[in-house]
Amino acid sequence: GSHGAMGTPLQPAVAVAIYRALLRSCRIGRTPEVFGPRAATAWANTASAALSDESSAQDGLPVAHVNVPDSPESVRRAMRQLFDTPIDSFIAHNIEIPPPFDVLREANSRSQTFLPNSSTLPTRLPIFDYEHAALLPGEETTFRFFEPRYKRLVEASTNCENGADGWFLLRMRLPYYSILARIVEHERLPNGDYAVHVAAGPRASVLVEDGEAVAVGAPPLAWAVEYELKEDDVPEDSADYGIPKRYGDLHGMRRGCIDLLLDATTITNLASVSMPPLDPEAFSFWALRFVLGDADVSARMKWLACRSTSRRLLFVIDLLESFAESRNVSTRLDGTQFDDDSHKSSGD
Repeated sequence: GSHGAMGTPLQPAVAVAIYRALLRSCRIGRTPEVFGPRAATAWANTASAALSDESSAQDGLPVAHVNVPDSPESVRRAMRQLFDTPIDSFIAHNIEIPPPFDVLREANSRSQTFLPNSSTLPTRLPIFDYEHAALLPGEETTFRFFEPRYKRLVEASTNCENGADGWFLLRMRLPYYSILARIVEHERLPNGDYAVHVAAGPRASVLVEDGEAVAVGAPPLAWAVEYELKEDDVPEDSADYGIPKRYGDLHGMRRGCIDLLLDATTITNLASVSMPPLDPEAFSFWALRFVLGDADVSARMKWLACRSTSRRLLFVIDLLESFAESRNVSTRLDGTQFDDDSHKSSGD
């Protein structure tokens, strides 16, 4: 039932090799966020189609919404579902099949970027100081670099001879608003500028920095000669951290947040970002992307600086609960339906 490009069946040995490689990429199911939009959407559509078929088999009786994986075991089951689904089923439901080798390349790249091994990172990193955008861990964006110092950043970050591998620090206003970022694609334009596609990894803090002169009269390129990756504070397992009793712990808050998201929008809309992370801290940033717009720079910086997973999750849950209540009131009054884009904050 496993498929190559354009639905061509894979040889069993190849399918097994790819499956095992994907398991390694997602750390045996512990980090499903390495599966990006194409793979996640294929899973969501396949799971939704299976529910639809189940409903038809039950004479149209409604069935529950898609179960979003909440454990490494359920992530592995979701992977098996994709590999075991017959090609005819994909065709019948008009589901796009992403080429497995493309999925594997993307998963490996996302794993390296979003879950880096600090012992393999460069000891020095160039810094891009930029106040007009705030990337959350797991997000991607594009930049066009035209200043001499930032063209030098691209050249230094993508120099394979020194093992840079695309890494740099995106510093948004203050040192504790830094993000470890990675250039995953870049192109030198005819005028000498660089177009770069960037993926955001974990938060970071610059401890010691230096400057490199790049051109006469131009600002120097800042380098972090000492930095550290940042995480939230100690595990938040009690009410002292503001976790509502109905959720019990951070994993309960994650499950509650997913239920609210599924009530507000479709599983396909959620999958258009990626598979939801299992780790509550990573999930809190993933969930923020559904309630904060790209222009909400101040709010994004606030939650990047926040060291509490529960506070971020509670912020998202409160917004989704308020939205659900307002939607219910509107529906009772005039039958207004949900618009997938209406849940995003304007930032004004």
